[in-house]
Amino acid sequence: MVLGSLAVAALLADVVLVVRSQTPSAEPSPVAPIPQGTRPQASQVQLPTISALETAKLFAARRAGRVSFAVVDTSGALACYRCRFSYHSASIVKAMLLVSYLHQVSRSGEPLQADHEAYLESMIRRSDNDAATAIYAHVGDKGLSELAAQAQMADFRVSGSWGSAQITAADQARFFADLVVLTAPEYRDYVLALLTSISQEQSWGIPEVARPEWQTFFKGGWLTHEDGSLVHQVARLEQGEETMAIAVLTDGNPSDSYGRETIAGVAARLLRE
Repeated sequence: MVLGSLAVAALLADVVLVVRSQTPSAEPSPVAPIPQGTRPQASQVQLPTISALETAKLFAARRAGRVSFAVVDTSGALACYRCRFSYHSASIVKAMLLVSYLHQVSRSGEPLQADHEAYLESMIRRSDNDAATAIYAHVGDKGLSELAAQAQMADFRVSGSWGSAQITAADQARFFADLVVLTAPEYRDYVLALLTSISQEQSWGIPEVARPEWQTFFKGGWLTHEDGSLVHQVARLEQGEETMAIAVLTDGNPSDSYGRETIAGVAARLLRE
């Protein structure tokens, strides 16, 4: 389909640029350094470029179903497309469960229990729902809501179970952009290690197009309902001193694979120079 100039202009008008306020937390302690030469140096071009955002937006607008995305660059600027549309979270909220639970452990002064560590690793690496339910029993709505407030999430909602969580692309991009600051200092390396070691069969979408140039910390979510397939993914990308957070949320896809292609397509366009 060929779009006329007025149609293109109308589509591009949906892209919103917002400068975030400062994160409310103290300066993070340094994360263990990546050995010299194992990670590419930062690009000389600030990503995403205006052209990349426009191309990603046009791609998203042409996809079947409902698509939203948000990206936070190194400066903290948020750019997004329909990024305050609310979606069922599916397994995306498990990254919030991880951070919230570790905050509780840190405040208690007690060591991380071996059985709970096993739940956390299964919940993130394999997206185990039973493990998420076990962790939610300790975190609850209160813990998730407190984390959402700390992360300046405007639209996060949860009521009675982790599976009830409602999210937006803008909120999730903010959360992953500030992931290091929001995590208890003694568990920052642990959280990053889990989010970069997700099983290969779940490493579709953003990590497919970002690796190996970007170190990728991510979580996906998916489910099928009467209106089609819901497929989400959120990632924090690091390259030298440059960081970027991308959230792509989709629903009403004709299949899981179609949703994954949408996520990969948006991410690939955002990462173009």
